[in-house]
Amino acid sequence: MERVDDIDGVKRLFRAKAERRRSLAALPFPEKVAAVVKLQEMAAPILQARGRTVRPWRMVPDSPR
Repeated sequence: MERVDDIDGVKRLFRAKAERRRSLAALPFPEKVAAVVKLQEMAAPILQARGRTVRPWRMVPDSPR
């Protein structure tokens, strides 16, 4: 394992990670669900190759109320 000499670089990475988490938390709920669906679609082929039965969620467009 390599030694981390660039402490400022590591701090910058952790700040960026925290900012990314804040920006994701601020997303509206439908966008959060869309992100989960995208991750499911990305993982599905890998899980199916391992023999798992996978069915990602389907997004239903908003209907007028």
